[in-house]
Amino acid sequence: MKILKPLAGLFVLVFLISCSSEDSNTDQQMLPKSNLEIKATTASSTANKTTSFAKTAVDVQVAEFLINIKNIELEFAEGFGVSDDSDGSSSENDDEKLNFDELPAEILAYLEENHPADAFCQGELEEETDDDDPYTYEIELQSGTEIYFRADFSVYATETDDEGCEIDDDENTNDDRYDSEDEFELEGPFELNLNSEVTTVVEVEIPVGEYDELEFEMDRSENPMSDLYQKSILIRGTISGTAFEFFHTFSEEFEVDYEDAGQNLVITEENNNTVIFEFDLVSALNSVDLSVATDANGNGTIEISPEDNDGNNELANRIKEAIKDYTDLLDD
Repeated sequence: MKILKPLAGLFVLVFLISCSSEDSNTDQQMLPKSNLEIKATTASSTANKTTSFAKTAVDVQVAEFLINIKNIELEFAEGFGVSDDSDGSSSENDDEKLNFDELPAEILAYLEENHPADAFCQGELEEETDDDDPYTYEIELQSGTEIYFRADFSVYATETDDEGCEIDDDENTNDDRYDSEDEFELEGPFELNLNSEVTTVVEVEIPVGEYDELEFEMDRSENPMSDLYQKSILIRGTISGTAFEFFHTFSEEFEVDYEDAGQNLVITEENNNTVIFEFDLVSALNSVDLSVATDANGNGTIEISPEDNDGNNELANRIKEAIKDYTDLLDD
């Protein structure tokens, strides 16, 4: 039987799908990519020792620790994930994209009068102007005609791009720069048995950029052949020598982050990118009083769940909340 130790690592990433909060963005697929290695760890400073719990005198050993993950999301930090070959530092990439319905009335009137048969393609609001580029708005029409407007909406210049401009099927919502509305979502379910010390779960290609939030949802397994069927988490072992089984059926989202609140996950082309998800079961169980767990029906197993017959329902909810509190992201 495995001695209880800080258990960690929740994730199997099988297929990476890029998406935004509204729909898939094909430009996201054009970003530079880099490998990301996802690891799960059960490393412990108390390896090979029985864990003593601070609040109680009980000894706990864990033989099985199973989790069902419904999906995983990685959310871009504001302003990162710039497409094409830009590094995000040029003023061009700081320009605000404009949809047709965001154009000032003066520009709309000009286009209707002077280019009634030439469809609007895309627009930009310049963040900064100078003597070399004294215009504020840049409008491109389907024919390739580009019109530059000053801040007072007078025309500064007009030029033509021979290649023309392709109208975006997403009505020009295809921004070059990501923000907190953009994310990568990995659909599960991913059923894991977390018993090994350190496991390389998978290596995937992910767009270069900065991610400020990693989130996953635990939910009940729908696999009738699994021990986790109709459960989202299952732990088996002993409490002071008596067999116990804890399970829960909750469906909840977990937001995981580094301990340093100002630290984000930064993916670069040069580095060997690695993230480790930590699930600290020792701290979680230390935060509840397991000495109150009882085998009320006398079947030889202490059953702890929202629907058990041993009277440990309230304890099951306290363990669930503790598990949520002790899920973190480690910096490797």
